[in-house]
Amino acid sequence: MTSVTGASNLEALVLGIDLGTTSIKVSLLGEESRNVIESFLFESRARVHDLGANSSEQDVAKILSVLQHALEHLSSALLSRVTKIGICGQMHGCVMWKENSCSDLDRCTSDNFSTIANNASNLITWEDRRCTPEFLRSLPQSKQKTALSTGFGCATLFWLQRNNPGRLECYDYAGTIMDFIVCILCQSDKPCMSSQSAASWGYFNVDNMTWELEILKSASFPSHLLPVVVEPGVVAGKLQTPFFGIPVGTPVAVALGDYQCSVLSSTSQLSDAVLNVGTASQMAVVIPIDDGNHSGNTSAQGTRSDALQVFPYFQGMKVITATSLSGGNIFATFVDTLLTWMKELGIQNNLPSTDDIYGKLLDSADRKGSTTLKVNPKLWGERHTPGERGRVSNLTCSNISLGDVTLALSQGFVENFEKMMSREFLRSHGIQRIVGCGSALVKNKVLQKQVEQVFGLPLVINDSSDASVGAALAAVM
Repeated sequence: MTSVTGASNLEALVLGIDLGTTSIKVSLLGEESRNVIESFLFESRARVHDLGANSSEQDVAKILSVLQHALEHLSSALLSRVTKIGICGQMHGCVMWKENSCSDLDRCTSDNFSTIANNASNLITWEDRRCTPEFLRSLPQSKQKTALSTGFGCATLFWLQRNNPGRLECYDYAGTIMDFIVCILCQSDKPCMSSQSAASWGYFNVDNMTWELEILKSASFPSHLLPVVVEPGVVAGKLQTPFFGIPVGTPVAVALGDYQCSVLSSTSQLSDAVLNVGTASQMAVVIPIDDGNHSGNTSAQGTRSDALQVFPYFQGMKVITATSLSGGNIFATFVDTLLTWMKELGIQNNLPSTDDIYGKLLDSADRKGSTTLKVNPKLWGERHTPGERGRVSNLTCSNISLGDVTLALSQGFVENFEKMMSREFLRSHGIQRIVGCGSALVKNKVLQKQVEQVFGLPLVINDSSDASVGAALAAVM
């Protein structure tokens, strides 16, 4: 995929990279105009299979290979004008690597780019479920309000320490996948991590910018693996050799959270809430620096305060966030289930494509308009209620059509979100509209209607918003 809007032949450019859960996107942004000049997205297809039902890992070599493929699609003439590099990605995940793994950037310009991952572990993603509620309860209590969840970097390292310590002994450093990429670009082994990612790992005090080392060391946590933490916007290092035509010495910003970058690229108004629906989903409200009444205030009538978290944003601001493990994955699972049923019924030839099925489901739900069927689509629970699962209620012989089910899935998804961050909460923070982004929302008109109906606020779709653009914007703030 590419989009070109044009730029002055003299304008400096910024490269933004987003290392998402299912795809990798690269964008070139005009440093002054803020226009997207060129952009490409490719599915990473890096999931490692046959690891067990509770494990979620990705092959780092495949991630690097797809990143290389995406960068090769960008114009070499444009890349030569890049003056800054910004990178973001999935914040909770954890990858480990050996010393001297990131010292040979020359390989980044050859077909052997992915071999840099030979001395790195798989990426254990935020979707990992090996840390059960019982295991999490056995861990030391953090002093932070953010509850530790499975898939968080520190929880993952605790699990490895107790269940597979030999795996930890193979490596010298740990960080997010984007921290690893920054180290490769800057030829630095020891990573630095932004406070955005550190807050998403657990056991990190945002106010004084420190890990809770005393608590961690008392529980034999491998604290030597933890990165140094810096504020968003800090330059992590500079290119030591040319990188796909980008000049030597180009500053590389510390890696950021894809969520914060998505919010940054979506809106510039504090009266906007941002709803991002991708594989999973998040809703955000940015807290002004000078708003003491709102800072840290995550309680309002009808809202579950344990479902809300406060994370670092940019320029000293923070963002109140409701995060759901449900999103586009709900609809993808529904479509996959329909295809499986067709095959089980003996329909093997001329099966419709997933895009065709999506289209027909949405058309049938749109025609239906309303349904009495109720679906709570928590297929994976939520971080604040990990044991809860989905359910169907008020099922009758007249509301089990595909249109009813699709509409009920959409309505149930939005109603679940409204319980986490209620319309009263949004209004108490001066929110006047919701800005929607993420492919699972942008492409789903039925879901869009439900957002407006459930929250009682206008929804404005920003289909040009994405984290790679936000990473580029953050690099020039």
